Amino acid sequence: MPKCIIDSKEYEFKAGETVIQIADRNGVDIPRFCYHPALTVVAQCRMCAVEVDKMGKLQTACSLPATDGMVVHTKSEKVKQAQASVMEFLLINHPLDCPVCDEAGECQLQDYSFSYGAPDSRYDEMRRTYMDLDMGSVIKKNMNRCIHCTRCIRFCDEVGGYREMVALKRGNSTEIVTVDGAPLQTQYAGNLADICPTGSLTLKDFRFKKRAWFLKKTPSVCEGCSQGCNIEVHQENNVVYRTHPRENMDINKWWICDEGRFLFHYVHSEERVLNPSVRDGTSALEKMDWYDAVEKVSPKIKGKALVLVGSDLTQEEIQAIQQFAASKLQTTAVYHYGTENILKAADDTEEDKILRRTSKTSNLHGAEKLGLKPWKSADHNSGEFDCALVFRGGRAMVLNQLRKCVKGAIVGVGVFNSGAVDSYDAVLPGLSFVEKSGTIVNWQGKEQRLNQSIAPLGESKSITDILQLLR
Repeated sequence: MPKCIIDSKEYEFKAGETVIQIADRNGVDIPRFCYHPALTVVAQCRMCAVEVDKMGKLQTACSLPATDGMVVHTKSEKVKQAQASVMEFLLINHPLDCPVCDEAGECQLQDYSFSYGAPDSRYDEMRRTYMDLDMGSVIKKNMNRCIHCTRCIRFCDEVGGYREMVALKRGNSTEIVTVDGAPLQTQYAGNLADICPTGSLTLKDFRFKKRAWFLKKTPSVCEGCSQGCNIEVHQENNVVYRTHPRENMDINKWWICDEGRFLFHYVHSEERVLNPSVRDGTSALEKMDWYDAVEKVSPKIKGKALVLVGSDLTQEEIQAIQQFAASKLQTTAVYHYGTENILKAADDTEEDKILRRTSKTSNLHGAEKLGLKPWKSADHNSGEFDCALVFRGGRAMVLNQLRKCVKGAIVGVGVFNSGAVDSYDAVLPGLSFVEKSGTIVNWQGKEQRLNQSIAPLGESKSITDILQLLR
């Protein structure tokens, strides 16, 4: 294989690779603003300039193909002077609002200003300012912070699938806007905040809620659909503030969709049932402690039982339910459910050409792998079952049309909202995807690991613990 030398160290590379790709793979830090591995190379910020032997001028590492024997210097005096000049140029109009900027603490411009910039500014003219237009429900734009890297424009064109963002005017008057000022239509708008190297594009959902350096990060998997996108859950004091995509080139690359990004809000919903609740006769569900709830619920689980398992549960939870049904209930009526009109894995198809799938639960394919059959209410007779246990992880649709085939008690186990369980006789609160660990299987058959990010809320318990109480 051909070899090149970067900062006195020799590295092998594949034909066609650029200097910045070789550097990234080998842990050599080259600063950049406009370059992103998923987007076309424009080489316009000039921050990645490097010095190359036998080349008179500095070269941009992002656009420079490596050649055999090439000698590259990333920290020479000439490079340092160029980087300092670029930083001075980019900061001429940048507002000094780091104390109120949501990007502070994870801002490339902030980091590079410290590492490569000057301690003071020679500029004493009036800074340019903009009045910003609304960009829709997801993104808040602050054009005053923009450094014209055009990552957002290229993302919309090349990844998001919509020509939604453009650069108007030229030079110091350049402004990044949506076409005709229209709100963003892409279902991946949140990624614009992820790839923006400054605080120019930020998430409305996270705005002014928490400083980045306070957040604890846990690697996990999105439960929004069967794609199984890799994410980080960011929380502090047992409150989830946001989820962030985690790079996995085989599944989601660098992205997640907006639906998956924001679905965590149900975890902290005021309507979520967090205490065992049981209904006496026609009265409303009444909160009680676990001992009393189990005392009331256990006698109701008898006779021919229907067991419905949400395909938003983990493999471990499903296996525990199967063992419980076989030993305690002695029933073979165990079915999975999840997304309306998606009965089996074969029905799960692409919803777009990027990530989204039609199955809106993460473990449909895992449930089938464990031998569960889909629930079809039309296949069952009126009053066929004496009772029903409905297990749900928080993402599966809520089943409320069970009375025609269930004569006795309907007990919900897992994550439910109070307004969606009018037909249930009891709800035993379980754990959401950020409160537990376990395995899920995506549509490709890849097993992935959920990791617990926060402690269980309220009186919620794991499904395995609940099943032990019901034995």
